[in-house]
Amino acid sequence: MTEHRRSGGLPEERGICGTSAKHKATEMAFRKSESAIVVMKRVMTVERRAGRQIERKRATMTVHSNDGLSWLTKLERIGEKSAGNKQLVFNNLGHLLNSDMLKGQFLRLDGSKAVGIDRMTKAAYGEHLDENIHNLILRIRRGTYHPKAARVTEIPKEDGSKRPLAISCTEDKLIQLAVSDILSRIYEPMFMPSSYGFRPGLNCHAALKALQQQTLRNWNGAVVEIDIRKYFNMIPHDELMNLLRKKISDRRFLRLIEVLITAPVIVGKETSSNVCGCPQGSILSPVLANIYLHHVIDEWFDEISRSHIHGRAEMVRYADDMVFTFQYPSEAKRFYKVLPKRLNKYGLELHEDKSQLIPAGHIAAMRANQSGKRLPTFNFLGFTCYWGKTRKGFWRLKFTSRKDRFAAKLKGLRDFLWKNLSTDKRQILNTVIRVIRGWINYHGISDNLETSWAVYLPKYANNL
Repeated sequence: MTEHRRSGGLPEERGICGTSAKHKATEMAFRKSESAIVVMKRVMTVERRAGRQIERKRATMTVHSNDGLSWLTKLERIGEKSAGNKQLVFNNLGHLLNSDMLKGQFLRLDGSKAVGIDRMTKAAYGEHLDENIHNLILRIRRGTYHPKAARVTEIPKEDGSKRPLAISCTEDKLIQLAVSDILSRIYEPMFMPSSYGFRPGLNCHAALKALQQQTLRNWNGAVVEIDIRKYFNMIPHDELMNLLRKKISDRRFLRLIEVLITAPVIVGKETSSNVCGCPQGSILSPVLANIYLHHVIDEWFDEISRSHIHGRAEMVRYADDMVFTFQYPSEAKRFYKVLPKRLNKYGLELHEDKSQLIPAGHIAAMRANQSGKRLPTFNFLGFTCYWGKTRKGFWRLKFTSRKDRFAAKLKGLRDFLWKNLSTDKRQILNTVIRVIRGWINYHGISDNLETSWAVYLPKYANNL
């Protein structure tokens, strides 16, 4: 890997990739595309940089409402166009929200999830699906659609705090799913390879493997573990919408997104507007959270790692859970110092108690071991990451289940058993087996001795 060595501080107060651009769009001429799905518009943008004006041309993709293509084909075309031209701006996306698409998205809805305040289940909504979707589309196009309040429940966390989880009504989940699908097609080709959360074909295990590979390349480097305080609940709506406007020019579609993220929430017996953040539990929140951090962290770090940081600098991010690896500890310190300013600029806050900079690498671990010490551990995706010795005597990053989460899982099972002593034993057993299997599937990875019994327990469970 090529190393770049340039002096100067990290650009914490500059925009994406170190620039601060203001765009002023002027429509030029229309021309027809060879594709049946789009009409291409040339939009002139003007950047002012160092007293100079730089003119750039951007293309706009307009989705036709009546071109004979299925909604799924249109989504695929959007993904192809976005991958082919990452500067493309999308328009007329609202026409994708037609009857066929919403019926297709309805089939994808998970009917086993908790229902919203209207108590409407997926099955009940589906009894009059054509009529319900017809009325829904009319309200969306007239601008009179307003989501019902989402009921917020609090899920206990291992550290004693609680995680708010918003439960929307079935109809609102349907719109969230459709909008999320459209946004994913637009932004998925833009996301960095270092982002693993809520993306097709990627998962937590892939993120852990990538982190392990990164640390193998730095024998005497450093790791920066980052936690953003209440990230999902702190995303500023204005900043988020400004980012979306850079890729989407359909005002009605943008307004629909704004209506969805500002939908009222019910906490206890009080109803209030959601003035900040994208509530966890909403189907739309994961893609919006990824879009925001793609700008705030991913693009910025990609730029500074190539132009301002000496040596290798890499990252692995799964939603708001992220780890940065550095070849040189001095560069990690510079980054760790400037990161809070970058986060504050976009309305976010570093959780200092859950963030840390620690030495990492084979040489660092070996030296610590020789002095009778061990390198500090850090947490990532439910695992405790530590440096362990292989059979050949090489020190590498290993993973074990976090003790607090393992204890919380056992406590949850114990509480469940106590509350269901009179329940049918077969039903209790099936629930326990399902919980244990879920734990095994996630935590049963190499080096994790706590779940080494994952090999034989499923075989035993099948015979129960």
